[in-house]
Amino acid sequence: MNYVLSLQRLPPWAAGGRLDGPGQQSDLVKRGEYLVHAEMCGLCHTQINPTGIYRGDDAYLAGGMRVGAYPHGVFVSRNLTSDPATGLGTWTAPQIAEAIRHGRPPTRLLNFWAMPWVYLHFLSQDDALAIGHYLKTLPPVHNAIPTALRYGVVETVLVKLTRALPASKPVVLSYAEGNFGQPQGGVPRDLPQVLLVNAQGLVVLLGILGFMVAAPPGQRFPRRLRGWVRLGLLILGLVTLVLGGWIVYALPALRLMPPEEMARAAAAGIPKPNVAPPGSPEQAVLVERGRYLFTVASCAFCHGNDGSGGLKVSWRPFGTLWVRNITTDQETGIGTWSDAEMARAIRSGISRDGRVLHWQGMIWDHASNWDEEDLRALIAYLRLLPPVHRAVAPPRPPAADDCRVYTFWIAASSEPGCK
Repeated sequence: MNYVLSLQRLPPWAAGGRLDGPGQQSDLVKRGEYLVHAEMCGLCHTQINPTGIYRGDDAYLAGGMRVGAYPHGVFVSRNLTSDPATGLGTWTAPQIAEAIRHGRPPTRLLNFWAMPWVYLHFLSQDDALAIGHYLKTLPPVHNAIPTALRYGVVETVLVKLTRALPASKPVVLSYAEGNFGQPQGGVPRDLPQVLLVNAQGLVVLLGILGFMVAAPPGQRFPRRLRGWVRLGLLILGLVTLVLGGWIVYALPALRLMPPEEMARAAAAGIPKPNVAPPGSPEQAVLVERGRYLFTVASCAFCHGNDGSGGLKVSWRPFGTLWVRNITTDQETGIGTWSDAEMARAIRSGISRDGRVLHWQGMIWDHASNWDEEDLRALIAYLRLLPPVHRAVAPPRPPAADDCRVYTFWIAASSEPGCK
């Protein structure tokens, strides 16, 4: 239908043409449907089986995927369906947009290693609202999602202090198949953690009270000014230590940090190519749309802000691969690829040499939903990416030492397998 309708108007790359595809339609529900299917929402919010096939029949966007991000925690992707008890049924579209763009749902903050809102921040407000309106129409699926399982406070703080703050990059992100939610309800899986956390606070409070009560009557409080000063300094030091530790423990999900600054830092280095003359105004608009898609549709998240790739992915269903260099470098990138070859890889998962790309290594199953003008816009932008000479190792077929759980390396790793 989109193709037939496109024949009735000038294409956006022709003189006098303008962007007018499903990504620009005024009906926000339909625009949101297009964006959700073309974006990376389903990548984490839809469960997969042990081979990476999605449960799209009865669990589409119902969450339940386990995401490991040491030292931040073990997260479970949220239920995005309209179920009022376990999904977004009671949320408004603006609340959904606020969570998508700023990482601020109604009751908590989102750690961007669990949900990369720092890239989705660059969605326009209309597009974020469109996604919110569409998610409200999804059939409800009851799937209760537990809160994140956090590591010990001391362990978390010490590990984070060995890494650059505030991001404290994990070495790897892992994505487990199956459902870690609770479709049948029952006792919440996170209840033991909630009880333990509350018990820790209670123990600290009882300890303070016990210290005061257990001291001899004449020594419970200082008698002289010097003693009160010492006590005050001790309390101030303890409060400072606890506050500093809490800040490090909470980072980067800290309300004091402006989301705009966090997103700007995460997207730093995404090129802004200049369509110099003789480039047409239509070409400039197309390239800008391509940069928009590169930023918000997970291209930058996986291939790097400059597009040079190199990050490792390992899982037994497809082996070990390294994210490709998609800059215009003619030796190590895609500078010699034709537009048709780029389009086939993006939409159909067939590389230039005929190699089939696994959809969990290159999300062509999502990108196949892009309409023609968005596909051409992305290719027009990739054509202008500055060349980066970075040779990327070829993929290795499945082997015994590949990861049992789908694992994405944030830190550089040149060794194949799960190491």
